[in-house]
Amino acid sequence: MSGCANLNLNKPVPKSNPNLPTVKNFKAYPDRNAMALYWNTVPTMKGYYIQRYNPKNKKWKEIATIKDPYTSIYVDTNLKPGHIYQYKIATFDKSGIPSLSKEVIQSTMPKLSPVIILEAKPIVKGKIKIIFRPAQNERVNEYIIKRFDNENAKWKTIATLSPRLDVEYIDSGLKDGTIYKYQVIAKSFDGIKSFPSKTVVVSTFKRPPVITQINATNNLAKKIKLTFSPVKGAVAYKIYISSYPNGPFKFYKKINSTNFTDYINKDGFIRYYKVTALSAHKTQSLLSDTPVTMGQTLSKPAKPIVSTNITGNQIELIFTSPDNRATKYLIIRKEKLSLFKSIQKKFIASSNRFTDIINPKKSYEYYVYEIDKYGLLSKAPAVIKVNN
Repeated sequence: MSGCANLNLNKPVPKSNPNLPTVKNFKAYPDRNAMALYWNTVPTMKGYYIQRYNPKNKKWKEIATIKDPYTSIYVDTNLKPGHIYQYKIATFDKSGIPSLSKEVIQSTMPKLSPVIILEAKPIVKGKIKIIFRPAQNERVNEYIIKRFDNENAKWKTIATLSPRLDVEYIDSGLKDGTIYKYQVIAKSFDGIKSFPSKTVVVSTFKRPPVITQINATNNLAKKIKLTFSPVKGAVAYKIYISSYPNGPFKFYKKINSTNFTDYINKDGFIRYYKVTALSAHKTQSLLSDTPVTMGQTLSKPAKPIVSTNITGNQIELIFTSPDNRATKYLIIRKEKLSLFKSIQKKFIASSNRFTDIINPKKSYEYYVYEIDKYGLLSKAPAVIKVNN
């Protein structure tokens, strides 16, 4: 309490009268941000002047005029923890003349003890967990969590925790494979802060290495097979696909092995791939640094080359496969019966020759397709016309 004190006096204290009674037993009892001044009352006087020394300008300043002589306590507030303060007290008479003063020197209590961090470690991708010991001082009601901002080279408050026993913090949204620094500061109900804790340095989990060797097939029917080397520490892999070599790439499949068969019900279909590795901590190799691999399903066989040998009522078709993929040939014969009518018949030739009986007086058209070992037909047939 301030005991009827005028706290805004700036006038100088009058010259002292050495004959006036003085204060006895002037003492100071410190808190962290306040100082309680105690003395024995002097009822025969009208009150007390209290001054505090300013070490910056080396002058005394009146901080209170107490006009009740029975008051024996004054509390000076808004002080700094761990600082030395020097006070004077003097009585004054009915004319405001002070007695000789009494002095006392005392230091405010130091800041709160620093918080002790017990554990700081990465827990999953982009997260760091910090656990610290609860402050023993029961006046603590809050903790300030600070992280060093490397870009601006300063400490930044990222969270506050309350009450005193809430001593766990999880920092999230962090970059993979990056070092972070933390401090914890305790704060009391009356705004007193502790010294910062020791700085802890923690790294988030690293990304797995980029997969640089990825192979994709181009000779399989209606499918593309991917193979790549295993990455140490990887527990799974993510496949991304695009229709263009420069992307954009979208997530396609998550697999647990180093090979993958992409079943595509199209011939000659082109697809671009990227593959990333995943760690047990869910970190992922950098997609932007991963090379692009092109895969393609097997295209349709080439149109066969056909030569003919006609003798009388017999025709021989001789086939040549430009891409050497033919295992047999499909022959579709159309026999013209009239201007708008024809009859069609199919044949399979297992060799590169086919013989057919024809009527020299009729017209025929032969459509020849190459068939490969996967059963794929050439995109276009070779067309042979006879007697047209």
